[in-house]
Amino acid sequence: MDKNALILDVLEDMDPRIRRGLKATSPQEREDLRQDISARLIKVTHEMETISFWTFKERFDENQ
Repeated sequence: MDKNALILDVLEDMDPRIRRGLKATSPQEREDLRQDISARLIKVTHEMETISFWTFKERFDENQ
């Protein structure tokens, strides 16, 4: 999966949670906060490293 598709997937999956969480903020600030959270998700998703199964298994086993 390429990075752009992954970013879109993350944003689509997180959007309902973001909107629910923003109901606790004032209406004037909701859109700005939603955009800020989305921008941070894009940045974090873009910077994620892709690891192989064996690297994942090694890290998992180390934490057991």
